[in-house]
Amino acid sequence: MNRLTARSAPGLARGRPAQSARTPLRYLTWAVPGVLTLALGLLDLGVPMLWRDELATWSAATRTPSQLWGMLHNTDAVLGPYYFGMHLWMGVFGQSAVAMRLPSVFAMTAAAVAVALTGKRLGGTAVGLLGGLVFAVIPSVSRYAQEARPYAFATLFAALATLLLLRAMERPNWLRWALYAVAIGAAGAANLVALCILAGHIVIVGVDFSQRTVRIGGEGDAGRTLPGGRPEPIEGQPMALVGWFCISAAIGIVLDAPIVIEGHSQTAYQLGQQPVPHVADLFRPTGGLWAELFSSTPVSLLVVLLALTAVVWTAGARRRVTALYILACAVLPILAVWVISQGPNSYWTYRYMLFTVPVWALAAGFGIATIAERLSEARPAAISRRLFSAVVATAIVALTVVAGAHDQWEIRQYEAHNAWAFPVQMANGEPVNYPAAAAVIAENARPGDAIIYQSSDANHYEVNAAIAYYLRGKPPPTPVFQAETPVAADNLQAEQCEDPSLCITGTPRIWVVYVDHLAPNPSNPFSALPGAQASYLTILGYQTKFLWQATGITVALLTVN
Repeated sequence: MNRLTARSAPGLARGRPAQSARTPLRYLTWAVPGVLTLALGLLDLGVPMLWRDELATWSAATRTPSQLWGMLHNTDAVLGPYYFGMHLWMGVFGQSAVAMRLPSVFAMTAAAVAVALTGKRLGGTAVGLLGGLVFAVIPSVSRYAQEARPYAFATLFAALATLLLLRAMERPNWLRWALYAVAIGAAGAANLVALCILAGHIVIVGVDFSQRTVRIGGEGDAGRTLPGGRPEPIEGQPMALVGWFCISAAIGIVLDAPIVIEGHSQTAYQLGQQPVPHVADLFRPTGGLWAELFSSTPVSLLVVLLALTAVVWTAGARRRVTALYILACAVLPILAVWVISQGPNSYWTYRYMLFTVPVWALAAGFGIATIAERLSEARPAAISRRLFSAVVATAIVALTVVAGAHDQWEIRQYEAHNAWAFPVQMANGEPVNYPAAAAVIAENARPGDAIIYQSSDANHYEVNAAIAYYLRGKPPPTPVFQAETPVAADNLQAEQCEDPSLCITGTPRIWVVYVDHLAPNPSNPFSALPGAQASYLTILGYQTKFLWQATGITVALLTVN
């Protein structure tokens, strides 16, 4: 019977005696990618200023549990688990950019470990190590390891779910399948779109079922003892395996049901700006899905090329099937998001699909191992096969590093996080220098001053939260034209007064803070305000006295003439 049992690349990780697998070297397979991911995640962690989504995290997570619970009934219900987790974390470690981003660094580090362990099971030690290294040096991994949002956790739990699925198939028992169900639920709790990883897992189970055997990765040929002394898995009971998978996947989805139910009514607000994807969006090599998914056009092209190489050039039918279903596990979740996005709501935002990057890294690692193996067949006789393969693999990993070096530098710049679609420049991805705006107010404000925050664009730019964050420890001016503050309104934005005359008291100085590209005339602060507010201020005799403009944002001081 044809077993679907992954074998290691001959030139890189030949079968060895069981006791050799117990040496400390076995830990390098996952430790090296983990340490590298951690190091790159910590590099310049506090340099980029918080952008609007991270400021929303701060605004939500600094509320009391009851206030946060009330807010989630109106907005961001799908982010509730992350916000509550950050509330606890920030209560202990503080509110600095570094403190807020550290959980994502740790999550992405753990994801690298999961990638390496999964690759070891599917293709041997070499594939695990190479897949983990590729994952570590992909720019989007560093970018979202340094983001105070839940994307790194979605990536971690999706990668962990894949690893736990393989373990459950290796030795089926209720505990392993329960852990798999929890991992699926956790992936969805971090980002509901990550549930599409199940499209890839269906491929693993389907291929396994078609081979009529319980699949296991690792080193060694069929019939031999696997590393660590584990025997070959028993054959049979393919229907039981499918049943366990379906039940576990269903439980994982059910665990996210409260988030789905609560968040359903908020979908239009959360996703109303996302376009419905065209089929061409799946194949555009630059300036779209692939460039943004990896935060680098050169790296995206290289990773996809390596993944295809694994399928086309791998020797042996069994390894070719393994390479093919790894590639399918990377592609099918993206296709699932594309199909779902043809419905009433589009989820076609590339950072939502970051959870597929671990599998793409595995596919690329498999491709590197394949290239090294095949080229070693034509090596000079004086050079050992192992050494030659190692040199080739190292060179390709180094090429991946070089391909993404410029993008790694770009994503760590001061205003980099505003470019949410990097390397593509979007109209609403212009840099906005919130700290500079707050500094102007801190240096020039007087007791009794009032302030008006821009509220257009449904406050997606979090101008009020930005000023509050960067004025921490200093008394801010009193907001006007607000019927309720964001906290009182159980929302991320304040409730504006319908009648401006009822929400302003006599004050000689009013600050106005607004994002430039949302104002028809950035040099005129009145153009950034709703018509009723601007008209009433004009009636009261307010005029622009000073205008400070920083990158993407303006601070104006209005006084009564």
